Amino acid sequence: MAKLRRGFRKEAEEYASEFRRELGLTMRDPLDPHDLARHLSVPILELSQHPAIPSDIKRHFAGAGNSHFSASTLVEGTYREIIHNDYQAPNRQRSNIMHELSHIILGHPPKPPMLEDSCRNFDALMEKEANELGFTLLIPKVAALHAVEAFDHVYAASKFFGVSHKLLSYRIRITNAVGWARNRARLQLVS
Repeated sequence: MAKLRRGFRKEAEEYASEFRRELGLTMRDPLDPHDLARHLSVPILELSQHPAIPSDIKRHFAGAGNSHFSASTLVEGTYREIIHNDYQAPNRQRSNIMHELSHIILGHPPKPPMLEDSCRNFDALMEKEANELGFTLLIPKVAALHAVEAFDHVYAASKFFGVSHKLLSYRIRITNAVGWARNRARLQLVS
């Protein structure tokens, strides 16, 4: 299993802080991937509306093949655009788009999707980095703490942030937001 390089999570938090500042958001605000994409001048195209994709392929990804395609970055020289499966749940779409934006932000080199032997061209470390950065952009540490302190349940917080409860629970766990909230509560009792 691929292991993140030392300091990667701190770097991801710095990206989350920088982009929120540039977009006029606080660390507790939800970050819409479409807003970040516009800020980065990366067009986002919906699978259902893409003029070059035949209707039978769209029907496949809308139905039985829904889980087989989430999103991809199309590359031509320095130009990047994201196509995503808008037939998936809205919170999944946000995560998918942020994952692709993370590849772009991190400067991951484009690769063909398939190898010559028809196997998927998969770089485990690049995918792990894109997941971690994407999740952090959506739920930075301060937002995870806010989810613990300001909401009665993870489902309400996940709805506020527009992410799945699984993604939010992961960020709460990985940032130790519950422990952080307990320490803050103890300090308030002492003062």
